[in-house]
Amino acid sequence: MKATTIELIPSGPLTADGFSAPVSIATLTMVAVGVDITAILGTTPTLSLWLQVSDDGGTTYYDFPYDLRLKLSTAATDQTATTNKRNIIDAATAIEKTLAIYKHMPATTIRLAYDLGGTSPSFTLSASLVGK
Repeated sequence: MKATTIELIPSGPLTADGFSAPVSIATLTMVAVGVDITAILGTTPTLSLWLQVSDDGGTTYYDFPYDLRLKLSTAATDQTATTNKRNIIDAATAIEKTLAIYKHMPATTIRLAYDLGGTSPSFTLSASLVGK
């Protein structure tokens, strides 16, 4: 089976709390979500971002913890893996690249949720999913 790639958040700035557009993943059972923060503006900006799943086609969403997360580009935590947590990006204050693995997807619809903090925060990022 060939892998499927889905763009969850196109490259651009996030400036307020919100959600990505819902995406149907009815045929995918295992996915990896990658997030690449490329620029940050504002006074003491922070970003938290996580996956939500829906088992009723997008009416109700639930936060869904990853099985494994790997931060790829912050010097202090380069190649640090964590398991069974909610946030793919956890109160980020610096440019980073992060990959979260979900071994078993229990839902047919997903989206990303995000919270921004600080004064006039702006995080330029992109997020995509690869699954089988």
